[in-house]
Amino acid sequence: MAYIGNQVRSVPFVVDNFSGDGSNQNFTLSRVPASTSSIAVFINGLYQRPTANYTLDIQTISFTTAPASGTNNVLVLHIGEGQIASQVPTDGTVTTPKFAANVAVTQFTANTTLRVPVYTSNTTRDSTITTPQTGMIVMSGTQFQGYNGSNWVVLNN
Repeated sequence: MAYIGNQVRSVPFVVDNFSGDGSNQNFTLSRVPASTSSIAVFINGLYQRPTANYTLDIQTISFTTAPASGTNNVLVLHIGEGQIASQVPTDGTVTTPKFAANVAVTQFTANTTLRVPVYTSNTTRDSTITTPQTGMIVMSGTQFQGYNGSNWVVLNN
């Protein structure tokens, strides 16, 4: 099944256990939660409310009052998969090693100021397009080709 964005997958809940000592208010979590909405926090079995009982700063949870002494008496249940980075890579960060092995990567610069047609199912490209222009893209069967100003370049295999 095809997905747009992250592929759906099942992950087990991650649980952080800490031992309170009556003085330490800050604990480092094993992963970065997306927000306080993606964790459930308990001290001695009692649910702790975000803001009222604790704050979250990236991967550090800070309690307003230090948890009392006890062994594994602080429990943080991570709900979901945690913080997810931006889904759109920043400009200039996608490099050849990040492409799948069967993708042909060729230097190709499209002319963004020229509006050119996109021809589909055009197997007789040369007879139809007599003067190709930089940035022109055609589809021949299942293969996309782009014109880089001097040659037709295969954009996918």
